[in-house]
Amino acid sequence: MTEIKKLTKITLMAYAIVWPIFGILITFLYDMTLNLEGWTNPYMPRFFGGILLVSTIIVILALRKKEWEEIKLTFVFFLGLFIPVLITEVGVLAVLGSTFGPMSIQSGIMTIVIESSLFTLGIVSYIKQRS
Repeated sequence: MTEIKKLTKITLMAYAIVWPIFGILITFLYDMTLNLEGWTNPYMPRFFGGILLVSTIIVILALRKKEWEEIKLTFVFFLGLFIPVLITEVGVLAVLGSTFGPMSIQSGIMTIVIESSLFTLGIVSYIKQRS
């Protein structure tokens, strides 16, 4: 059995800090904070916000584990969660970005930067954990 390395725990803690913030903003405060362009279908972003809130609970439970083998599949799920989200965020900003206002573009770019940073941190910690 392999013990969970410090970098992996730091990564999980970063997820446990950032995901509930995004989850609350997207689920409960979507119209006030993130719907600057007036999207007509608020259900899909709220669905994703719910996924982030549930993932936060799972991250907190994973932080309580001691062995890497106990959280390996969960950690891979977390990394897999980033891939479609990043593709969607970049795609929406690339295709519809010219119709957005400056605040929406700035918000989209910041979201992509934060998600990319967390994804990169996750990949690095996964590689370090395996070695």
